Amino acid sequence: PGNQLETVRLFGGSESEVRVTLYRDVAYWCPYCQRVQLQLELMEVPYRVSKINMNCYGRKPKWFLDKVPGGLLPVVELDGRVVTESMDIMFLLERVFKDRSLVGGRYADEELLTTALRVERNLAGAWLQWLRGRPGLFSSEERAKSTFLATVTDVEKVLDLESGPYFGGDKPNFVDCAYAPFLERVQASMVYWKGLDIMDSKKFPAIAKWFETTRSDPLFASVASDAWTHVQALPPQIGQCYASKGAEEGMRLIETAGATRKIDFSDGQAKDARLWAAAALANNHPAVVQDAARYLEKKAGEVSAEALEEIGGAFRTVAAVLVGGKLEGEKVEFRSRKEVEMALVYERSRVCTPRDMSVAASHQFQGAINYVLGQM
Repeated sequence: PGNQLETVRLFGGSESEVRVTLYRDVAYWCPYCQRVQLQLELMEVPYRVSKINMNCYGRKPKWFLDKVPGGLLPVVELDGRVVTESMDIMFLLERVFKDRSLVGGRYADEELLTTALRVERNLAGAWLQWLRGRPGLFSSEERAKSTFLATVTDVEKVLDLESGPYFGGDKPNFVDCAYAPFLERVQASMVYWKGLDIMDSKKFPAIAKWFETTRSDPLFASVASDAWTHVQALPPQIGQCYASKGAEEGMRLIETAGATRKIDFSDGQAKDARLWAAAALANNHPAVVQDAARYLEKKAGEVSAEALEEIGGAFRTVAAVLVGGKLEGEKVEFRSRKEVEMALVYERSRVCTPRDMSVAASHQFQGAINYVLGQM
């Protein structure tokens, strides 16, 4: 799979073959953009990527608004034709690149495809209704929960465990692309605000198996976000989310997950994730240090030049651990120990997936920070 630094994906072809430009969000969090990019990747349709701010993160450039007056993302430009709305884009790509179609097997039956997509929309509606519903009468809370659970059961039926683990059977298809971004967000937010996990293998075995499979699928994993990113990013997008009684443990687990990460010094996928994290940190080192300094200034006042230099050194140490492994010799010492600790702990919680790095890489990044903190 590609990564968030790439601006063109060729799949072995040449630039002259690129007919598609995908306009998607800079933060790499928009679920509608995610489903379209998953489809392009699975179909291996060459495309360019142009990154545009979501409304809550900044203004969109005039040239983009001239092209797309509404300004909503995602947008695809195909042979000069501008198309908006994620599902319209996905069906267009299916028609134009039908030799690479992801609508096959049982979903070649239009009625089954329509039913699967309707269930996805119902899930999204029931999820948002419960998540954003103001606490009030017990009956209204229970009704929203009951409606949500009924739609999750419908998803379980659509997945059909016997033909899984994907919606497409033994390999992902169009329906997986449509569902993936929302199942991710539903799972994280329900644990955090409602204390309910749709990955419970006893209650929803097909959904649990789907998550297990997609989280180990390199493509799906490369565009996924972790639970902490989701619970931070959702309120600015959809409005206030309300917690139910019994959600405290889920909140605690998600909020403290970064502090419990341990770096994996083994080879293979763990090494790949460490190197991805190291590259992301090296490429953004000045910005990371500046971000930490702004936080310290708010919390403790002016940051001395010495403390700033040592904070930069601490993050270089984190990068060294990610690349070279365990530190040899004595403990790591900093004269500005308090400021360095505050900076490391703060940036541990600031990593955003997959904007900054993959989920696996973020776990290694957080683990490396914890390792350095333990060596101080």
